[in-house]
Amino acid sequence: MTRHLGLRGASVALALAAAATAHAGSGTITEIDIRDNTKTTDATVIQIADVELGDAWDDAMMAEVRDRLEASGLFATVLVAPEPAPNGTRLVIVAKDKHSWVVAPTYYDQPTNRGGGIGFGENNLFGENKKLLLYAQAATGDSFFIGAYVDPSIRNTRWRWQYDVYLKTARSFEYAPPERFRGDTAQLRESRMRYLNTGARLGLTLGPMTLDVRGRGARVSFVDRDLALAEGATLEDVTGDPAATELPSPGVEGTDLSTEVMLAYDTRSNWFGITRGTRFKLSLERSLDALGSDFSYWLGYVSFDHAVRFLTRHNLDVRTRAGYGHHLPFQQEFTGGGTSLRGWQNDQFRGDLKLSGNAEYSFPLFEIKGVALRGLGFADVSYVTFREADNPQRHYLPGAAGYGLAPLKTSFGLGTRVYMRQIVLPLLGLDVGYSPEREAYEIYLAIGLTDV
Repeated sequence: MTRHLGLRGASVALALAAAATAHAGSGTITEIDIRDNTKTTDATVIQIADVELGDAWDDAMMAEVRDRLEASGLFATVLVAPEPAPNGTRLVIVAKDKHSWVVAPTYYDQPTNRGGGIGFGENNLFGENKKLLLYAQAATGDSFFIGAYVDPSIRNTRWRWQYDVYLKTARSFEYAPPERFRGDTAQLRESRMRYLNTGARLGLTLGPMTLDVRGRGARVSFVDRDLALAEGATLEDVTGDPAATELPSPGVEGTDLSTEVMLAYDTRSNWFGITRGTRFKLSLERSLDALGSDFSYWLGYVSFDHAVRFLTRHNLDVRTRAGYGHHLPFQQEFTGGGTSLRGWQNDQFRGDLKLSGNAEYSFPLFEIKGVALRGLGFADVSYVTFREADNPQRHYLPGAAGYGLAPLKTSFGLGTRVYMRQIVLPLLGLDVGYSPEREAYEIYLAIGLTDV
């Protein structure tokens, strides 16, 4: 790799701009010159840029290559330009590495969940774009450990794989099903679930398209001593039986085995808090009954996201989701509320059908020495309900099946994000969301290498 002595970012940029002006047009790439990469290998930079010797070069490719490199999250500076070469075009890529690893604490303060953790993240293991994440959190709601290893290019091929472990103990509140479009819903049952999960994924990347197959297994159990009625609730509210004497768990315990197929198209990139591009994802998951899964279900999920940048540093990001499942166990149900529906409690709505959308407009407030504060305005909408409530392995609250438009909920609000140029995720996120149906607001705070 080419190393430069001293700080020459400005001169390099001017030289590349001059070269690009002098050599604009088309040609054949006969040389690839990688500069300023102190950790990422040349082969990895070329693999991320998705260019090869012999490729035809034109002006349109310049933006595509730059976007791919920026989307990787590995580089603080990316410049791309052609230069004249004896037999064609020399492609010059300046890719100045970000600091790739971090050890950092986190703190959350969200409805029904307050706590903190510490994590280690390596975003560029061995300089080959491999990822390693180790994170542990203790909180009033969800306490968990997650470990993940991601190899996005096995031996510099288009094949990729991932292995992950997710060990969680979660306090869950279940709320009365919404019967009216306006108004809040009351907490009825509190339970604590242990969820010990591990899985592996194998995939193929073809440009912006990816196809992945994932297998996973989990052990699900409920801690009986933590089952409780919420304040003001009765056994009849939970069971529907005025003569009930025992509080049932939300569902059965057992082994949850499944396989999932995912197809995605992704051109999104995030550069210093600004997201651009489109992402479409389709997922189909089914339990592995033949291998001994104690739960029998299937679910499908589709998402479409699109983000645009305008006025240089302004950003509009729109995200939509739709999912449907059959006989979903408690741990696989769709939920609404919390950070996906700001203005409502975490997981306040549950169901086997979910339709949701989020729109966020962010804008710059100020930037000082690579640290930027951005403002945020948002609007959320969600429809989560049960179309079926006949799963014998699930104990539903009375009247769980749908109520027409009653499950449709909305919220809107304002927030802030603090970013560092050297780090992909925000260092601080603060949102205040208001729900017009509930006529109440909630505050969502996250400090550390995480988003709200």
